[in-house]
Amino acid sequence: MRELISAMLARQEGRYKVVAEKGDAATAIAACKEHAPDLLILDINLPDFSGIEAVPHIRKHAPMTRILLCTAFVTDDRVIEALRCGADGFVEKTNTWDDFIEAVQHVSRGDHFFRSRGAQASLGSGAADDASRRGPGAIRLSPREKEILILIAEGASSKEIAGKLHIGVGTVETHRASLLSKLKVRNVAGLVGYAFRSGLIPLSARRSASTKEKASGADL
Repeated sequence: MRELISAMLARQEGRYKVVAEKGDAATAIAACKEHAPDLLILDINLPDFSGIEAVPHIRKHAPMTRILLCTAFVTDDRVIEALRCGADGFVEKTNTWDDFIEAVQHVSRGDHFFRSRGAQASLGSGAADDASRRGPGAIRLSPREKEILILIAEGASSKEIAGKLHIGVGTVETHRASLLSKLKVRNVAGLVGYAFRSGLIPLSARRSASTKEKASGADL
C-alpha cells in the first residue's frame, strides 16, 4: 500500500517528494525526527501502537510536520479522536484516489480535512464547514450554546454537562438539537469538527507547507 501511494504521489507533476516510508509507529516517529517532512501520511492501525497515539510523539520531534491520518475502518469516535489528538486531517482508505489527493492537497496547504465515505463521519464539507472557516461568529450561537458545544467536544455526556452547568438533562438535549440544526450537521462528530475548526477549541498553530511538499508515508 505504501508503494502504491508513493507511486501515485509521484504522478502529481512533481509536487511531492517521498523522503521515507516506514512500517510502524516507532520508526515513523524516528523518520520524522530525521527528515522533518512537510507532510506525514500516517495509518491509524500500526503493528506497535496506533497512529493516533503516535501523533503527540511526532509533534514533539517534528512540530511543523502536518499529519494526515487514514484507516480502513471509520467510526464517529475515530474521527473525533483524530481531531482531538491534533491531526491535521483524516481520510478513509476506501475513499477514491481523487478524495485521497484532495486530502493531501488540503492538509499540505495548511487546511484541515476530515472526511469518510460514510456520511455519518463526514466533516470535510457543507455549510458548517464553510462557516467554521469564517470564524466562530459566522453562525450566531448563544453563550450557553457555545458552552455546551465546548463540553460536547471535550467528550462530556448530556448528564455530565447538566451536572456541570446545573441545568436539566432535557435542557442540554434541547441545546444539542438546536446546535445540530444551526450548524447543519448530523451528529456529535459534526459538532466536534465545528468546535475545533471555528476556534472554540483551538487547534495547535502550525505552518503551511512549502509549494513543493515532502511527504513521508507510514504503513499505508
